[in-house]
Amino acid sequence: MLMKTALILAALAAPALAYEVVTCKKNATQDIVTSITSENEFCTMLTGYGVTPVAPNEGCGSVYCHGPPSKLGPPMPKGYILSANYAKNTTYVQVTGCIDSSVWGQDPTDDGGQMDSHGWPYSCVGYNKFVSLIEPATNTFCLRCCATDDNGDCNTSISTKGCWNVVPGLYTMPDGSACKPPAGAPSATTIPAVTGTATGVVPTGADPTGVVPTGANPTGANPTGANPTGTTGSDSGSGSPSAGGPEPSNSSSAGSRVLYSIEIMGTVAALSMAVAASF
Repeated sequence: MLMKTALILAALAAPALAYEVVTCKKNATQDIVTSITSENEFCTMLTGYGVTPVAPNEGCGSVYCHGPPSKLGPPMPKGYILSANYAKNTTYVQVTGCIDSSVWGQDPTDDGGQMDSHGWPYSCVGYNKFVSLIEPATNTFCLRCCATDDNGDCNTSISTKGCWNVVPGLYTMPDGSACKPPAGAPSATTIPAVTGTATGVVPTGADPTGVVPTGANPTGANPTGANPTGTTGSDSGSGSPSAGGPEPSNSSSAGSRVLYSIEIMGTVAALSMAVAASF
């Protein structure tokens, strides 16, 4: 009875969030189709608000859209996309640029993760394969959709090398400066070199369609001193290693993610039984 009362009080005390804090439990309500139309209109994958680090939660990524309202997913949080550089050729289309990871409650020490169409049910409109990365520690993001389903243009096996290797392009702000790491990012963090021929950026002062989480700062969203080194891996589990540091060695495959999910489900079931027994 005491535990039940405590749970009710905790629920009442929890702050109301514009975006619900989610954990990687299910895929039933996910939006899973990405798209690139221009630098001002695209949809890409994000883990839930405040869900960190990115890599272990890739299986619960969901589509959010930058620009006009889209049937593919809800709008990006206002202020998350700081710049978007668009490029297209006969075999792929891509968008690369800068984010403000603090807007989405992401850990500034998190190297990030990769969500793609290899090992996940995700896809990109009009293309056979895609790869996307979100990297809070460098405030960078990238998305490329490819005509072929091989690793030629969309290489899903080098995710630990970071956006600027997986999706070469421009990682710059509208004024031409490099993406600025968030406060609290590791001192060794480097910003990718400006490469490629991508053109088109979000105009300075542009306000992408979206909603700002009002006063949201969920407990655990930015763990003090957290540094998920090695939590990222190859294939569909990524993150860009800090400059001068070793690349994470514990690569994760689709099979290992299944085992990870089973372990989590077992833990949740055990906790549920314990709570039920206390009543």
